[in-house]
Amino acid sequence: MMNKMDKSNYNNLECGDIIKINFSPSRGHEQKGYRPGLVISDPITQKELNGIVTVVPITNSTSTFFTRVNLDKYKLQTRGDILVDQVKALDLSERAYKFVEKAPSEVLVKCHAIFKAIYEKILSV
Repeated sequence: MMNKMDKSNYNNLECGDIIKINFSPSRGHEQKGYRPGLVISDPITQKELNGIVTVVPITNSTSTFFTRVNLDKYKLQTRGDILVDQVKALDLSERAYKFVEKAPSEVLVKCHAIFKAIYEKILSV
């Protein structure tokens, strides 16, 4: 049996990890407060950026809006929608967080497709 990687250090977080973190401060319609979020950056980038980790918040409400990925059909303790359109760069060397669980690869594929659809014009310039 393999030992689980220690996720208490931001250098060990991987794309697809679900963490609980405080998204405040925020403005307007941005998600705020202590809530789950999906890590979408990789450990190499996080280390190079000294703890800046890219996270998208997860809300407990659900919607059919195209920028959301619903988690309720998966066997996860985290419920609700991933808000792929609310990408945040958070300094985890300065913010407390807690590792919750790993998202299934199917969820990451859906998030990637939505992210690409949102930012396709920017990336093709």
